[in-house]
Amino acid sequence: MKRIALLALLLLGGCGQSADRLTDEEALADAPDVPVNEPVENVDYESPSIVEPSSEVLYRAVGNEPGWALLIRRDGMLYQGRYGTVRISEVTPPGFRPEPGTYRSGRLTITIAPGPCNDGMSDKAYRDIVTVVAAGESAKGCGGGEVDVNQIDRSEWTVIAINGRPTEADSGYVLNFRNGVTSGRFGCNNFQGSYSNNGDHLFVEQLVATEMACGSPASEFEREGLAVLASNMRMERVAGKLRLVSEAGSIDLAPRRRENGE
Repeated sequence: MKRIALLALLLLGGCGQSADRLTDEEALADAPDVPVNEPVENVDYESPSIVEPSSEVLYRAVGNEPGWALLIRRDGMLYQGRYGTVRISEVTPPGFRPEPGTYRSGRLTITIAPGPCNDGMSDKAYRDIVTVVAAGESAKGCGGGEVDVNQIDRSEWTVIAINGRPTEADSGYVLNFRNGVTSGRFGCNNFQGSYSNNGDHLFVEQLVATEMACGSPASEFEREGLAVLASNMRMERVAGKLRLVSEAGSIDLAPRRRENGE
């Protein structure tokens, strides 16, 4: 099926920064097929930088159901929604950076949040979770280039369940990974250890924790969670979430949201 020429140009126009690891071929493979004779709404061709092949690409994102794509160049943004039948172009916000934050320009509002993000249609994982509000219509997807699905360094997580039991919804249940060190809390004591991974297997060693007395249910969560961390774990990615599974049980994690929105 042929694609509208502008949609092909959106996904093939230029290479992103080093953090945007999508090749042209991979970006094209992610693009939804669009019938040539589909009606187009909200067309705006007033920003020439949108269609200028030499204009520097700062960021790109894609989503499914319905398919959409976003291309951000230095001087203009182009959003194509509902499988390419809706197109909106706006000037790129002066403060735009390819990192977590909310950026607004005219009819487009783009929110980038820390991932990883799975597009739901493949095994690919992307660096960011992206939400686009285009003329009042919201679409969610992934952006920022592909990442290793098993890469967890520099990631921060909220512990949402231990052994299938939901935790309390507060900041006392966290798990972080940075520079070979994991740290966090399962409702009460702080703990820390060193970690390494081999493929989808995660190993935590030299695990130590403070010894403050904990009430229920934190004491049970802590005992069970530390037992999982001390075992040979397998990492499973599902819809942007992470599950650590072993013979000792399981820990379910969701990307941590900071209070300032970053």
